[in-house]
Amino acid sequence: MEFPDSPCTVLIVDDDPFGIIQLQILLKDSGYELITASDGASAIEIVSRQQPDIILLDIIMPNMDGYETCQRLKENEGPEGIPIIFLSGLHSTEEKINAFEAGGVDYITKPFSEKEVLIRLRTHLTLHRVNKRLVHELENRDEELQNKESKVQDANTALKVLLSAIEEEKKELAERVQFKAEKLILPKVRELSEERDAEKQEALLLEIEHVFQKLTKPFVPGGIELGKALSPTELQIVNLIKQGKSSKEISEICNISVSTIASHRKTIRKKLNITNRKVNLYNYLSSMD
Repeated sequence: MEFPDSPCTVLIVDDDPFGIIQLQILLKDSGYELITASDGASAIEIVSRQQPDIILLDIIMPNMDGYETCQRLKENEGPEGIPIIFLSGLHSTEEKINAFEAGGVDYITKPFSEKEVLIRLRTHLTLHRVNKRLVHELENRDEELQNKESKVQDANTALKVLLSAIEEEKKELAERVQFKAEKLILPKVRELSEERDAEKQEALLLEIEHVFQKLTKPFVPGGIELGKALSPTELQIVNLIKQGKSSKEISEICNISVSTIASHRKTIRKKLNITNRKVNLYNYLSSMD
């Protein structure tokens, strides 16, 4: 069993001066720092001012016995607690059960073995230090989780704002496209349906296709042919790249992992026949307008 590195403070609570002296001699020789109290009230007052690492507590004492003392100490302690070992001349099973129910971690009967006292002290001090470390780690982890949760909430809020702005932009764009389609394309379509001359029909068709390409450029950079070559997801990614969005931003908008975005970018470059790795995809797409 590994012994704690720094000196540990032991509070001895016993109304028998001889019992205190016997423990003082034993524990001082073993490197412990000691505090003593002759009754329960004094022990409680001492702990309120200076918390020991562990308490050795007698049961039979005047005014307040060891059980009540232990219960009152446990009422005011923090999450780490102070291990309390009962050290008594009472040997019955009932007394031991009462000691554990009051909050004790161990029970040593008098007359005690010096080696047993030292081993049990060392064991419970080591366990207590491990428990304190775990409590601190859990507190730190809770704080980290709270910070991460706060960041996630902030990211979600920002994402909602971004998605709302995108939806508004799409709505506005769709309205503009619909207005221009009704103004520029529908009249040509009606004219085409009434035209009987083949050459004029061909000219009208070319004109309609030209207007259609202009209207679809915000949705399909590169025109209709590129729209046929790319999947809907790839078209969305191309449009976002053209807007100057980074892979991380595109990942958040499309709800796709960054690694998947990278895979789509490779596919897009392949479909666009961009073999030179030095060619920037954003610059290439922008040049297609």
